[in-house]
Amino acid sequence: MKSVSNTICAVTVCLLLASTAASPQQIEPSAGGELFEKMQSDFAEAYNRKDVPAMAAFFSENAVRVTPAGIFRGRQAIGRELQRVSIDLGLHDYSVKRIVSRVEGNMVFNAGEWQAKLSDGKQYHGYYSALLIREGDGVKIFEETTNVAAP
Repeated sequence: MKSVSNTICAVTVCLLLASTAASPQQIEPSAGGELFEKMQSDFAEAYNRKDVPAMAAFFSENAVRVTPAGIFRGRQAIGRELQRVSIDLGLHDYSVKRIVSRVEGNMVFNAGEWQAKLSDGKQYHGYYSALLIREGDGVKIFEETTNVAAP
């Protein structure tokens, strides 16, 4: 009886996950205003110029970035990882599409999709989430998590 109950529970969870993934995504308006909008487009431009110092400067000094390659803490470590991905691996034509954007306390939470190509033309895409904070007159990425979508 316990085995049947566990199987029914597992099937129910799978169906819920499948229906959630298949539901249409609503794009929310950007939270936090123009400053936060501009930061995201400026980051993509720096990425496509392969300007690693500019990319790293978008992260706060004690930021954390979680990627399929590991967890990187601090702007310098994040900069080294951005160097590896954008220049050493040759990712280019990077773009993002924000799907969720909302203010939570003094932070803005964004989540969405990204895509880029490798030098050989192979297309990659995945999903991201980021917490953005105000620092002085600007905006910095405090935490970012990215993944590569399954084929």
